[in-house]
Amino acid sequence: MYLRVDTSSTPPSVEVVEPDDFTSFKVVVLTPSHSWVDPADIAALAGRAGDTEWEHNLTGMIGYARSKGWLDERGRIRAHVEVQEP
Repeated sequence: MYLRVDTSSTPPSVEVVEPDDFTSFKVVVLTPSHSWVDPADIAALAGRAGDTEWEHNLTGMIGYARSKGWLDERGRIRAHVEVQEP
């Protein structure tokens, strides 16, 4: 069996694949070169709701992304994905 982690969504999705195969265990990470992230998810994950300065800076970042064409039709920000070894 293995865990498949799909980092193309926020938060990433995790599923158990081949749950009856006990001969091998691994984690497979699906990592696209870019990911689309909802600004509301960023705010929720950061835990900074109500921090006026932080929210102002997030709005500025979103505006910059918009000016570069890095927002999709749903308002999600296109983020470059970096793979980092622990």
